[in-house]
Amino acid sequence: MAMVREEPTTDEVILDAAEDCFSLVGVRRTTIEDIAAAAGVSRITVYRRIGNRDKVVLTVLVRVTRRYLQGIRPRLLAQATLTDALVLLVRSTVRAARRDDLSLLFASEERGATGAPLPGAMAPLAESFGETIALVAERLPGRLADGVDPVDAGEWVLRVIVSLATTESAHPRSQSQTDAWVRRLAIPGLVAPA
Repeated sequence: MAMVREEPTTDEVILDAAEDCFSLVGVRRTTIEDIAAAAGVSRITVYRRIGNRDKVVLTVLVRVTRRYLQGIRPRLLAQATLTDALVLLVRSTVRAARRDDLSLLFASEERGATGAPLPGAMAPLAESFGETIALVAERLPGRLADGVDPVDAGEWVLRVIVSLATTESAHPRSQSQTDAWVRRLAIPGLVAPA
């Protein structure tokens, strides 16, 4: 039986075009006109379907982040414990942000300050990270500490990631030393003692 491929929606076409424009010329230099032209729609269609430029950037950011988190889930679920998975999530996401796979995560180019997330980004990003953390917590040994909501855990992990990806360490550390630092200082408030 042949699979029928659905045509992308207008919103998907616009968001695909925005992602392409952002990767080609950067977020700062991309205009609504550029996105509309790349999508083959009018400017007004972009505004009506997605919103203003900030809304387009935010929507693409959330979309890219969700796609990234979906892709990393098998690696997280292959870890021995919830703590190991959270350390991997931090390490891998910091690397992805530095490689530009998730450069929109920080949108520093937009705000003019390193590490400043887009206005309105924290809630949907914390929710996305929280969904991933909840899934991992369900399936791996270990559990979130009492009173720790997955979305709160997602926000905390995201804040750790932003810090590690955008600020210089007071003491240069290897990757294994950074993992140990995250395990010792960033994770204990999230995971219940064994």
